[in-house]
Amino acid sequence: MDERVWFEQLYNQYADFLFRIGRRLLTGRDDSVLYDAIQEVYLTLWNKRAELAHHPNIGGWLVEALKLRLQVSNRKLTRQRAHTAYSLNDDEHAVPLEDRVTLSPEQSAILQSHIAQLCALLGEEQAQLFLDYTVYGYRAKDLSAKYGLSPSCIWVRIARIKKKLAEHPESFYVFIVLLSGFSALHQ
Repeated sequence: MDERVWFEQLYNQYADFLFRIGRRLLTGRDDSVLYDAIQEVYLTLWNKRAELAHHPNIGGWLVEALKLRLQVSNRKLTRQRAHTAYSLNDDEHAVPLEDRVTLSPEQSAILQSHIAQLCALLGEEQAQLFLDYTVYGYRAKDLSAKYGLSPSCIWVRIARIKKKLAEHPESFYVFIVLLSGFSALHQ
């Protein structure tokens, strides 16, 4: 049988089935993610057509390949959500807080006192790392160069800082003020 005919038959036979399974796995998500995953599965099928042409359960292989693609997609989305939850800047390059928010002298003084509280709790270097990540929006890759650490080490330090902040609920308000860029005068 011709490879293209074989591929087209598999596509016609399983595309709707894979879409239905994917919709159940991605409840509440945009279908574009699912379409991309299905396309990647079929691309992989085409690239591995020589070894998969005689697979005893090609339908099962397609379903498992789709599940793996969706798991990878979910992990990426979870990482992106975690990053944006603690970063105000989603752009490629961080914008300094001063360029995003215009503060009065009183607001600036309050913000500086909050930063001093954060430094007292975390230490100067850890506080600056946390501010760089959360307030200024630098990515772990950028911070790794700045601090001379690997990106994974940056992530571990950020996680430890978050845990330490969670242990001090009195600092929660300070943390919110730093992230929002507003002073206590406007609350």
